[in-house]
Amino acid sequence: MKLINFTKSKLVKRLFLGIIIGIIFGISTIVTYANVPENVRIGLYFNDSQTGQYTALSSFSVDAVNGIQLGVFKDNKFNSLIPETFKNTITISKNMGENSGEIYHVKICGGFNSYNSLIDELDKIRKNGFHVYPVYTDEWQIWEGVYCSLEEAENSIEEVLKLKLSGYDYSVVEPSSTRVAVLSEDNKVIFMFDSKEGVFGISPAPENQPKVFRINKDNEKRYRGSLEVRRITGSDMTLINVLPLEEYLYGVVPYEIQASSHPEALKAQAVAARTYSVNNMYKYDRLNFNMCATVNSQVYKGYNGEAASTNKAVDDTKGQIVTYNEKPAAVFYFSSSGGRTEDVKNVWGSTNYPYLVSVEDKYESGTSWRYQWEVSYTAKKISEIMTSRGFKLGNILGIDITKRSEAGRAIELVVRGSEGERVYKNGNTRSFLSLDSQWFDITTDADVLIKTGEDSYEKTQLAGKKVMTSSGLTTISGDVSVVSGGNKKTKIPAAPTVFIFTGRGWGHAVGMSQEGAKGMANNGYKYDEILNHYFPGTKVEEKY
Repeated sequence: MKLINFTKSKLVKRLFLGIIIGIIFGISTIVTYANVPENVRIGLYFNDSQTGQYTALSSFSVDAVNGIQLGVFKDNKFNSLIPETFKNTITISKNMGENSGEIYHVKICGGFNSYNSLIDELDKIRKNGFHVYPVYTDEWQIWEGVYCSLEEAENSIEEVLKLKLSGYDYSVVEPSSTRVAVLSEDNKVIFMFDSKEGVFGISPAPENQPKVFRINKDNEKRYRGSLEVRRITGSDMTLINVLPLEEYLYGVVPYEIQASSHPEALKAQAVAARTYSVNNMYKYDRLNFNMCATVNSQVYKGYNGEAASTNKAVDDTKGQIVTYNEKPAAVFYFSSSGGRTEDVKNVWGSTNYPYLVSVEDKYESGTSWRYQWEVSYTAKKISEIMTSRGFKLGNILGIDITKRSEAGRAIELVVRGSEGERVYKNGNTRSFLSLDSQWFDITTDADVLIKTGEDSYEKTQLAGKKVMTSSGLTTISGDVSVVSGGNKKTKIPAAPTVFIFTGRGWGHAVGMSQEGAKGMANNGYKYDEILNHYFPGTKVEEKY
């Protein structure tokens, strides 16, 4: 920034900067506190057009160290269907393999009232050289074959089955959009499921302690509890991890805060994560689960993400949540504030949460990741971004912070172009360029300081300014060459070509600063005191 000795009427104040990161980008609806379910349902793989998450699977494998059991979920409880424990890896498929076309089967004889009642008949048919398998369709049946057309299935009945396996009734099983097949390692069908009364489930056998299963032979994808597999119209298979809420938190807390942090900070995070969970039990109700495993809920990495220190923090605070007026509070957290948190109204616009207000955050270390940051954008790049969003502003002439919160964050910002302007408010002053926080200042390569008094200066740009030259009063319309000490000549653009955003902190700044929580814990504060500081007027209570 260059110093030029002429005046300008409006002073641009220089403000101290700061910022923040969070896992949540909007206020969740607070549900009336009732009963917290014993188990939670976490969407691991699913398709959701509302959030743009498309991860549902057409097939996957599953195993456990000491084997798995196959069953049905009814009333959110897993019931084993087959007494056999499958020791080897099995594959679950919606369509018997790579062929995505319609699949037919042949049903042999009538229905059975239990798995045990069909075993003898199943073994008898197998001894005749036929590949048959048990099927659960709310009654037990025996099916044969995998056929790619109705004609192929009918021909098999007439030309093979009736000739070599007489004495049975046969019928063709039509394709189904809800059927799930279980395949052996050599890709043979070992079980099929197509119930209207329950949902297909997989659970580690009781011999597994802890009860942990693995998906796709990936040791990074190991989970406690059980797995529910749903066929949803227009989607591949939806995989839902069903497990106790406390065990779910084992896989959440270490991904929200470093496991090496002070125990009181870990406990504060555990209570905050539990409170968030209680508040978001219905977030994905439309997809038959409670929360997902990504930042759209809370990052959940399952068994592999656990740490002894964070598990202990969860156990030490079991059942405890943050409440306000006896109901779960809307709890949010983020990385660091840069010295002060922000009022929720200045980020997401809400005024309904009297405990989501700006508080001092003096115990942050100041050395955490992105506590201080700087990022630059060219005017050309910003113009391209605006155009891509449908805002044709032309050449970008300036970006001005026109309003700040009491804490100092930008809550109104104007992007000015040669053909128009665009105003951003509250949290959008951060998100419009994916900045680390709302607490920032802006400088450009066209900025100059003007002397306004004996010891006072203010920032401005030269475009449109009038200066006295040897030829008289002239309006600046192009680049200006400035001679500084030592007769060094510097060219200053009339309009900015580069915008520099400088700030500190990381996240949305609403609620609990994780870096601040660590600092408070290191300075002797207990976890409930930490939470009460960031959510003034709330309580930490055991609610279940």
